[in-house]
Amino acid sequence: MSKTPGCMFRKIFAQIDNDDRDALIDLLLSDRGHVDVARTMTDAGHSMSEHTVRSHRKSDCTCGRF
Repeated sequence: MSKTPGCMFRKIFAQIDNDDRDALIDLLLSDRGHVDVARTMTDAGHSMSEHTVRSHRKSDCTCGRF
């Protein structure tokens, strides 16, 4: 994980193209559990915990998306 403060998803959104952005939004809006989303993201090279996913989904992260 990055040591720079801020939402992990904000950082990812800033690095990906529109197609990947749409896929990530669909993943976040899906009914898949936080742990499953975190594992999918980790498998894709973005190591994170289910807490990161939960915080972002509830807009409790620093970026306030969703």
